[in-house]
Amino acid sequence: LVATLSEIVADEFSPATVLVTHHLEEIPPGMTHAMLLKQGRVVAAGPITEVLTDEHMSEAFDLPLKVSVEDGRWSARAARRHPERAAVEE
Repeated sequence: LVATLSEIVADEFSPATVLVTHHLEEIPPGMTHAMLLKQGRVVAAGPITEVLTDEHMSEAFDLPLKVSVEDGRWSARAARRHPERAAVEE
């Protein structure tokens, strides 16, 4: 599915494409913009690199996340807290 979407997005004559997902890993390379929602409200919208940030994703999912992109493929994982800081917070 991701490979097919990548081909569609790469074609300059393809129609506008909208992908709805809860998983960054499903976003194909070539997507240029994103809108991040939380409970039906916009957290961020615009160029994908400005929207899919640690800060915005953490706000949307209510947990600290680390976002990365490699070869055009996005991913998010739980951010590790520093052990000393975690002990102070508890």
